[in-house]
Amino acid sequence: MRNRFWLIGLLCLTALTTGCSSTPETGPAKPPDVLYMEGMTALQNNRFKPAADRFQEIEQKHPFSPWATKAQLNLIYAHYKKGEYEDAVNASLRFIRLHPRHRHASYAFYMRGMSHYQRITDSYRDQSRTREAITAFRELITRFPQSDYAWEAQRMLKLCTNRMAEQEMVVGRFYLDREEYIAAINRFSQVVNNPEFQTTPFVEEALFSLVLASQRLGLMEESRNYAAVLGHNFPKGGFYQAATRLIQQKGDISRAQLAELRRGVDEGSVLGRFFQGLAPTLLPTQTEVR
Repeated sequence: MRNRFWLIGLLCLTALTTGCSSTPETGPAKPPDVLYMEGMTALQNNRFKPAADRFQEIEQKHPFSPWATKAQLNLIYAHYKKGEYEDAVNASLRFIRLHPRHRHASYAFYMRGMSHYQRITDSYRDQSRTREAITAFRELITRFPQSDYAWEAQRMLKLCTNRMAEQEMVVGRFYLDREEYIAAINRFSQVVNNPEFQTTPFVEEALFSLVLASQRLGLMEESRNYAAVLGHNFPKGGFYQAATRLIQQKGDISRAQLAELRRGVDEGSVLGRFFQGLAPTLLPTQTEVR
């Protein structure tokens, strides 16, 4: 009997303790305007985690307040600046889904594209992020052609297209160096014939590589045709000079000579990405979103 009373007393004490500990320790929720200003202050001071926390709290506790839409936009930016690119993509998609006609929807599309762009790998690896960025930038240009971000999206789209063409060149070079000429021709033909790649810096080399691969397969007429196209478009380039020597049978091209010609293409591509892609413009701090 004594043990039973002891057990009942212990259960009552536990219940009282649990009841006391469940009492909220925090005070009442802050008003959305206060949270928003705290978030904006954190953004201005490059404190992106507390900024994201404040904007998320507005979404969770005040989803129908006029501050919620502003918080959603700023949350995209905070995630992006923290390097949380997948979270930035998800926040962008959520804003687009909830506010497809909002006057700042173009910004959400742009940040979605930039969040994919920042995760693009080198041309030796899978380019799925590049394709996702291209999709986002194209959709922005199509849906908001007059927006402030359409021009910037065009610029970023060009960089992404360059990377896709560069990957074709990397694979084509691999096959060419291994003397797998048919596979190489298929890759270089993609760069030459795809309208999206024809303005990239890789077309000149691709044409020359088609001259070289065709000649080594004994397809002399095709080789001469490619050389003619190369001369018409790049008459003063080093690749055309090398192609002329090949067509006139005045000597082959060594691996060292080919590597030197390729180096100029690669250096130009890297410089283009450095000056245009690594410091994209038109990324607002969102201090005056209405």
